[in-house]
Amino acid sequence: MAEDGQKSDKILVVEDDEASSTILVRFLNLMGYSNISLAENGKEAINELNIGQVDLIISDWHMPDMDGLEFYWTAKNEGLIGDAPFLMVSAENDRARIIEALKAGVNDYILKPVDSKILKEKIEKLLGSSC
Repeated sequence: MAEDGQKSDKILVVEDDEASSTILVRFLNLMGYSNISLAENGKEAINELNIGQVDLIISDWHMPDMDGLEFYWTAKNEGLIGDAPFLMVSAENDRARIIEALKAGVNDYILKPVDSKILKEKIEKLLGSSC
């Protein structure tokens, strides 16, 4: 997958669970992404976005301090997201809640546990390139 070389896209992964974060980073590395910033919650992610723009945001929903949807709204209202697609990755499987996130403007949604093929397809769609 990474045989084609490293991709330059900067990705922000917002995840409070260390195991989930490690898995996401591993999958991204296998797809050729190495420019990855990590945040453990929405507040840390806001700080990361204040440092610089990213090309893609992958965020968990349920986190302490500021959850994924609060983070999305705050970052959007403060103009920090820019054109970056927002991919929600969560164990939240209540259809009404997923629809709430998508209606809020989240670009796509993946249920945990994350399947590497589904993650790859979603990222290709969101970034408009092949991984």
